[in-house]
Amino acid sequence: MARSNIPMVINLRQNANDTSSAYGKYFAEVDAKEPLNLKGFAKHMTGHGKIADYQMCVLVLGQVVECMSELLAQGQPVKLDGLGTFSPSVDGQKLGKNTLEKAVEAGPDAMINGIKINFSPENTKGEKLTSRAFKEECVFEFGYLVESEVRTVGGKERRVQKKTPISYLLAPASDGNGGGSNGGSSQNGGTSGGGSNSGSSTGGNGGSQASTLAAPTISGTTPFAETTSVSISGPDGAEIHYTTDGSTPTAESTLYSEAFTLSDTTTVKAIAIKDGESSEVASKLFTKGEGDDMDQN
Repeated sequence: MARSNIPMVINLRQNANDTSSAYGKYFAEVDAKEPLNLKGFAKHMTGHGKIADYQMCVLVLGQVVECMSELLAQGQPVKLDGLGTFSPSVDGQKLGKNTLEKAVEAGPDAMINGIKINFSPENTKGEKLTSRAFKEECVFEFGYLVESEVRTVGGKERRVQKKTPISYLLAPASDGNGGGSNGGSSQNGGTSGGGSNSGSSTGGNGGSQASTLAAPTISGTTPFAETTSVSISGPDGAEIHYTTDGSTPTAESTLYSEAFTLSDTTTVKAIAIKDGESSEVASKLFTKGEGDDMDQN
């Protein structure tokens, strides 16, 4: 299995149970994402350029799902080499102290609430996909601090998840005297005058100059209830590249062409590129359900 070059975003959550021995400690969890559907999976496969075109990938994957469902419904486990085994098991119910005869008379349907589909990672020689082994296939980066809180929404109290970028929480505050911007750098003691959260300050004595190309403007509603449409504008003639995973955009990042929709708390970052020159990074946090609108250019 090839090591991924795209990081897995890891969030932190603090134990808020003051009766727990782990109270106050931080725990890691994988940032929740929308599942990739079959067509999205096919598009990903096609992007590797190693097999047939997109339509063929959709057909093959559809056949795989259909055949696996058929075999599992027959009680037949299915092993995908290098990944693991899918197998069915009974979500059952007891029939009290019935005799064997009464249980058989009732029939299997009376003893089964449902059938679960279980997955067991590969664990054969040369292909051990244990949790520790799979960790070696991943690279990681911190994403958000996740906090649960009760808020009144539509007159009803609801528990919501508040997600705040960890980089935002740890970024040093600018004091307006040579401190530079959060996440930026100060060259040769120059004065930044209190830069933005994601830009860079320019040194006053021989330091590198900030880009003269204007940063893009990221627009959209935040906080939002269900979804929000995001649009990005920039200087005339410039290409706009953006990311939605918290990473810094480059010329290799997604090229903006039209507005796109977000359905979860996301930080959108964008740069403008024209005639080989890149702008400063623009960043905007879109928060689902709650939070403040933070537009950082």
